[in-house]
Amino acid sequence: MRRIHLIIILLLLVTLALTACSGSAPTPMVVEKSVGQAVSADNDMLAPREAPAAPMASSALAPASQQMQSTRKIIYNADIALIVQDTEQTTQAIAEMAASMGGYVASMNGYHQGEQMIYDITIRIPSDKFEAGRSSLRQMAVRVEHENVSTNDVTDQYFDIDARLRTLTATEEELTELLKETRKNGGKVEDVMKVYDRLIQIRSDIESLQGQLNRLDKLVGFSTLNIHLQPHILSTAIENDDWHPAEIVHASINTLVNALTGLATLLIRLVIVVLPIALILILPLVLLVWLVSKWRQRARTVKNDETSQDDS
Repeated sequence: MRRIHLIIILLLLVTLALTACSGSAPTPMVVEKSVGQAVSADNDMLAPREAPAAPMASSALAPASQQMQSTRKIIYNADIALIVQDTEQTTQAIAEMAASMGGYVASMNGYHQGEQMIYDITIRIPSDKFEAGRSSLRQMAVRVEHENVSTNDVTDQYFDIDARLRTLTATEEELTELLKETRKNGGKVEDVMKVYDRLIQIRSDIESLQGQLNRLDKLVGFSTLNIHLQPHILSTAIENDDWHPAEIVHASINTLVNALTGLATLLIRLVIVVLPIALILILPLVLLVWLVSKWRQRARTVKNDETSQDDS
């Protein structure tokens, strides 16, 4: 009887345990749901933060692009050939124009081409006055014979040199401090000399880069205009310079004097040089001919005498 009661009690305990397990089973489902909600909530929180990233990047790049555009380094050059009324006056006007614009005359060369005076002049004016200078030159001319404009963008080269210069300057400062510390701490002479030699090399590179940068600054700051000036054909005076009677008479007299001088020189040389040589060469021949003729004459006389004696 007791065994039956014990079995019943055990069955009841097992049933209660199974009931408790079945009641606690839905709990993991609730946890999974909460985790999913948390993940989705995190995604919702991240989404609005990432969305404005593109506008921020574009707004940051825009000023950099505008700054690069405003600091472009461009060299302006122009070659222009002008037909003008008076080349000398125009040359003076060009020099005055360059000075008034804050520029200067780099070179000037004038030469004659026939009876015309031609000028080649090179001026340098500030780059912002480049178009104004070209316009002023056109107004000085009767006609623009030729014009060529060229530009050279050296922005990349300029900023590359500038960046290298900054890097070398910073390195020089660091090495200078290192040299001071090495000397202060009583470093070895070899270490000090190595740092010193490196400083000398860096200083040489800095001066070279600074020279290149200064040259680019000058080329960018001042534009170059090469101008060829030629006078207009209508401004050239009509003159017949091919016939000059006085020059012709003078040249003819010179020719006559030279001819007479040459003839007199020939006669003197014949008398002094040729005549003695001729006498030396001709006299023996003349003497030989005279002796031969005498011999023949004597032979003929002897023959005639013999013939007359035979006849008698």
